[in-house]
Amino acid sequence: MKSDQADPAKTSSKTATGIVGFDRITGGGLPRERTTLLAGGSGAGKTVMALQFLVHGARHCQEPGIFVAFEENSQRLQANASSFGWKMETLIPNKLFILDAQPPPGLVQSGDFDLGGMLAALAVKVKAMQAKRIVLDALDVVMALLPDIEARRREIYRLNAWLLAQHLTALITLKADGEKPNDLSQQPLGFMQFMVDCTVILKHSMVAGVSQRTLRVQKYRGSGFDEDESLFVIGKRGLKVGTRPQEGPAP
Repeated sequence: MKSDQADPAKTSSKTATGIVGFDRITGGGLPRERTTLLAGGSGAGKTVMALQFLVHGARHCQEPGIFVAFEENSQRLQANASSFGWKMETLIPNKLFILDAQPPPGLVQSGDFDLGGMLAALAVKVKAMQAKRIVLDALDVVMALLPDIEARRREIYRLNAWLLAQHLTALITLKADGEKPNDLSQQPLGFMQFMVDCTVILKHSMVAGVSQRTLRVQKYRGSGFDEDESLFVIGKRGLKVGTRPQEGPAP
């Protein structure tokens, strides 16, 4: 099933990702100044897509961005991204800032832990850079430090309110069970899908012995979008979204 494409007159409410094919199926990109949830199993391509979104904004849209790294450190992220030819080093730190926010080893769960300190520091950085985009990569890693679902909900609501107040176009990545990536309701932070304006699911599987990656926009509040799964590849320049699985091989 394919929904009607978004009215071109309304594309100003969307933020281009620069990802070939993705901006087409969403009618212009991600919802501007709103939050998008990007979920998928390990190795599905979440971090690559998130970085590509920020690089495109910083280089082509005059929209500086911040990458909050809860899992991989900044050195590793830059090394992994170097193969795509994005030249991230020319954007760092004035147009693209990477915050190393990995929890220290051995940190115990504590009901007193919260995101307040980090968000206060980020607010200063957002103002200094005049940032328009932000990525919170692997949010599930830091949420796992909290002792129960109530504490996690509290911090997610705190984060959501902060993002809206900052008028940022946000992308939050979460790991999803590789066996059931489409059923976010069964994931530890699945309740987030009801808070965000857009949800995108990435899958990586083997089909007849061949690696296959698919992307599906599951939700896009206030906009039409292509609801079907589309194949995508991670190539020399990053993600490229192509045909539907039933229509032929990946480009």
